[in-house]
Amino acid sequence: MDSFSSSCLNPQCKYDVFLSFRGEDTCDNFTSHLFAALSRKKVKTFIDDELKRGHEISPALLAAIEGANISVVIFSKDYASSKWCLDELVKILECHKMNGQKVLPVFYHVDPSDVRKQTGRVGDAFVVHEKQFREMPEKVQKWRAVLTEASNLSGWDSKKIRPEAKLVDEIVKDILKKLNYFSVSSDFEGLIGLDARIERIKSLLCIGLPNIQIMGIWGMGGIGKTTIAGVLFNQISRKFESKCFMANVREESEKGGGLVHLRDRLLSQILDENIRIETPYIPHYIRERLQCMKVFIVLDDVNKFRQLEYLAGGLDRFGLGSRIIVTSRDKQVLEKYGVDHVEELNNIEALELFCKYAFRQNHHPQDLMVISGRVVDYARGNPLAIKVLASFFHRKSKLDWEIALQNLKQISGPEILAVLKISYDELNWEAKNLFLDIACFFTGEDINFVTLILDNHYSVHYGLSVLVDKSLVRISRNKLEMHDLLQDMGREIVSQESEKEPGKRSRLWYHEDIYHVLKKNKGTDTIEGIFLDLSKIRDINLNPQAFANMPNLRFLKFYMPKLFGISDMVCKLHLPQGLQYLSDELRYLHWHGYPLKMLPSNFTPENLIELNLLYSRIEQLWKGKKEAFKLKSINLYHSQYLTRIPDPFEAPNLERINLSNCTTLPCIPQSVLNFSNLSILCLKGCKSLRCFPNNIHFRSPISLNFSYCVNFKEFPQISGNVRELYLRGTPIEYVPSSIDCLAKLEYLDLGHCTILESISTSICKLKSLLKLCLDNCSKLESFPEILEKMGGLILPPSFSGLSYLTELDLSCCNLIEIPQDIGCLSLLRSLDLRKNNFEYLPASMKHLSKLKSLDLSCCNMLQSLPELPLQLKFLQAKDCKQLQSLPEIPSCLEMVD
Repeated sequence: MDSFSSSCLNPQCKYDVFLSFRGEDTCDNFTSHLFAALSRKKVKTFIDDELKRGHEISPALLAAIEGANISVVIFSKDYASSKWCLDELVKILECHKMNGQKVLPVFYHVDPSDVRKQTGRVGDAFVVHEKQFREMPEKVQKWRAVLTEASNLSGWDSKKIRPEAKLVDEIVKDILKKLNYFSVSSDFEGLIGLDARIERIKSLLCIGLPNIQIMGIWGMGGIGKTTIAGVLFNQISRKFESKCFMANVREESEKGGGLVHLRDRLLSQILDENIRIETPYIPHYIRERLQCMKVFIVLDDVNKFRQLEYLAGGLDRFGLGSRIIVTSRDKQVLEKYGVDHVEELNNIEALELFCKYAFRQNHHPQDLMVISGRVVDYARGNPLAIKVLASFFHRKSKLDWEIALQNLKQISGPEILAVLKISYDELNWEAKNLFLDIACFFTGEDINFVTLILDNHYSVHYGLSVLVDKSLVRISRNKLEMHDLLQDMGREIVSQESEKEPGKRSRLWYHEDIYHVLKKNKGTDTIEGIFLDLSKIRDINLNPQAFANMPNLRFLKFYMPKLFGISDMVCKLHLPQGLQYLSDELRYLHWHGYPLKMLPSNFTPENLIELNLLYSRIEQLWKGKKEAFKLKSINLYHSQYLTRIPDPFEAPNLERINLSNCTTLPCIPQSVLNFSNLSILCLKGCKSLRCFPNNIHFRSPISLNFSYCVNFKEFPQISGNVRELYLRGTPIEYVPSSIDCLAKLEYLDLGHCTILESISTSICKLKSLLKLCLDNCSKLESFPEILEKMGGLILPPSFSGLSYLTELDLSCCNLIEIPQDIGCLSLLRSLDLRKNNFEYLPASMKHLSKLKSLDLSCCNMLQSLPELPLQLKFLQAKDCKQLQSLPEIPSCLEMVD
């Protein structure tokens, strides 16, 4: 098998398909088309293009064959003349016998009979082999045997299936069908009691019929609806043109953007492009596209019919053969459609699941048989409840089991929340508090943020490990997740602290309870946290002593959800007589629309870690000097009256400062240098800011953002460890030679600097620069030096000084020529050349081996394209009116527009 196209070989990696072929025969035609078709279907295909040939197949290649589910052997005219191919075939047939690997022969312009009997050109090849291996006749005989064996397997004959595109299509369909078999068998691994339920739903879906069908999966929380839908999605979705699994519809629809944003996300996945309609109605041209597509969609956890109607529409929104699965706890939501009720696990299934988590095996010790059965009875077949209980009993002695069983007996009724509470009762005090904090406030939050706010790194990490082990919390993509049942349990525990008076509870999150406490001034020293969605309440005039009875308040968050097109400049909590007290225990203070000029004079921020006063009327944080040594982050976004920020000696450990749109902020003090831990300083949209202190040297890595500071006319005279510098939309006229003081700069954004005329050649000394944005710099005449006076931007004759760039945005720059050596940007992954005036691209473009995205949209003068990089995935060439033809499309390309 000869090399053909790029691929990544990892011996530990398992492939869907291994391609065996004679490169000289088929690498530029049939094999390349088959490989491209499999890649488009996201089939993980191994094709050898990097391994060096030797006398024997390398261990790495042997591992690739062993790791594949299917081997496709492309018998061409000279396949049998390659000793390498024949050795591959020996290994493939060995895996076929030993491991059950599927082998699919393709007879490409060769008679199957010639392969089977070694006649014709195949026979000629063996005449040569027998002479060369005169002393190894058993080797030649082995080759003959595997050729005969492989040719007797069911496969395809290129002479019988024409044209070639149809042959490729038939092979891909058959591979997908066989891979689906492997997927089905692996999807059921570890699942107990769900296989029959999954097969029942598959039969109800009637896959293959041309009708459009919406199928509902209904059941209580934790019963396995999402798991079933996920397995079905993995098994079936490859049979459709497009697919989308929309998780947590109920929760996501209540976040910023609501159903409009969620619907746009769904359409973006279905159409494989960024869709932002942002209105209730889908445009006609998009509806027509959808009606031509056979799609498979899962809408998980729908709790309102309007969500279903908005996201799925009627049965006429998508093309014939489409299938939509909807999971819900509310049967009424699904009343118009077919519904399958997910029943609880039966006793046998429940016990098996319990044993898996309690004993890490599929059976229980004999002496715990009776106790195990009694524990499982309390879970009433709910898989989540079973897992939580089983995790509780894991590694416990028999005596511990018997003691815990006494607690089980105290539970009256079958309520799942009461069952789940058994694991909560086992926690120590710190873990219980952590669990309640997450249940009431921090579900869905980043684990690093929660660890920071709770201000005890070791304790939080240890507590989280305990909660994860007991199946009370899950960490996914570094975010804390908690099942709805468990969250309800946690909140119910807090509610029971005082059933009638919410002011005597430790945590408040329900808007009506908080409104009552604040309106009636009912706070007590029990309250530790308040999180209030301001969009759900009416305006309140707060008493200046509203928080005076809450000395233990740790978290205070008054927030507005972000909605498309709706202003956030809303103040719901008014303090007409001022505010006289805030707890010194506050670690997290987030007050959207804070209405006063400063925080209370007697407030001591000694425990404050994060302070967010968005859209506030704050002028300065506090009067006089305060010690806020724990303060890490300040966000005063859109605080239009701000005139002063804390001094470094007040908050020496600040890491992030966001002063975006603080339009009256006149200056930044020279003392900003002394924020030694500062990593982000955002001054975006500070219209009154005219300059930045000169000769500031930053020792720690920092990102500086001066974008849209419309009076910021001079490039900042700074040096040191600046990693990102944003000057987008500023009126700077030139980039000075002093930019070489920013040797560690990785990202420079000069986009929309409409009066920028020149950039110093010193920019080529920035060896760490990874991304440079110069879009819409309409007056920029040269980069980095004026070569001659011309109407368009001329780039430097060489890019060699910028070889570390990974992203380059030169859109809307009126470019008339691209440097011939652009191919030297070997690390470039994204190149944006939209709306320029060049007529051609250099041939060296093909050497951009890392390039994944190329945007040439609206390049009206572009006439032709060179050979494109092999790894290119996304090519945009929309409205290139003079572009007459495209080169050969790279096999990895996923989208051409």
